[in-house]
Amino acid sequence: MNAFLMDLMDIRPSQLYLDQNKVERLNRSFDPLNVRFNAPLPVRKIGGEVFLTDGHTRAFLYRKARVSVISVYWDTDDLDMQLYQTCIEWCRKEKILFIDDLKDRVLPHDQFVKQWIDRCAQAVKKDYS
Repeated sequence: MNAFLMDLMDIRPSQLYLDQNKVERLNRSFDPLNVRFNAPLPVRKIGGEVFLTDGHTRAFLYRKARVSVISVYWDTDDLDMQLYQTCIEWCRKEKILFIDDLKDRVLPHDQFVKQWIDRCAQAVKKDYS
């Protein structure tokens, strides 16, 4: 994995919500000011847009700490890119273009599962039916 630095404002989120439990847990253990020693976040590119494939909570905590340049790497995992394209389109429609846009979308875990995880599962089901 070759990590490189990128401005967080140049990276699009690919999810509509954050899990409050995860935000609280990571808030206790993750040090966003220690950018140099934190694991890089995975990104991909569709068209001209770079987006997170994971690490939304850490990206959110970086922004909350006013860290703008973070370590990332090109995600080469075998991912369902059709699902990611759907998720990115949902984000566009709901004007979730920057990680800051998730600040009012931190949900309790059970609501996160219902509103995000279940929505993604339904999209996958629809795509493969």
